[in-house]
Amino acid sequence: MSGPPAPAVAESPEVAPPLSPWRWSWYLPGFVAVGWGLYGLVTSRQGPDILPWLVFVAVLVIAHDFLLAPVSVVVGWLIARTIGGGRLASALRAPLQVGVAGSAVFVLAGLPYSVGRGVSADVPSAVPFDYAARVAVLCAVWWAAMLVWAIVGYLRRPRRTRASTDEPAAQAE
Repeated sequence: MSGPPAPAVAESPEVAPPLSPWRWSWYLPGFVAVGWGLYGLVTSRQGPDILPWLVFVAVLVIAHDFLLAPVSVVVGWLIARTIGGGRLASALRAPLQVGVAGSAVFVLAGLPYSVGRGVSADVPSAVPFDYAARVAVLCAVWWAAMLVWAIVGYLRRPRRTRASTDEPAAQAE
């Protein structure tokens, strides 16, 4: 029963590095939004009506965990599998995944307004704009940014030359 020795176990576990200020700058808007929501819940004129709030939060958590997150993972995986490998594919993969996710967010957020929910002849200013066109323009600008990202990513990636692919074979001789 001889073989390679078992790896040594570290005496003390490694301590994770502290969070950088950059990371905290991403957490800050979330903390502000949660604080603002809690403030609004507690200080509303009717008093805190907890049951509708809990139902709302529960529905959002369930929708996120069992619908939005799995669909996002599957779509990202399908894009990665469909694209394949190579210089062009590696430059396109992330912009496509981010582009699809962003477009989905824009369409879902604008859908109630785009279908005209809330439009009333009595209150013409309730939904005053053509939101479907605005969502389309937003998606077009978003995809233009994704195209720029893909082009820059493609141009920044090193090109494989015939000599660099033949080098290992030449060195072996």
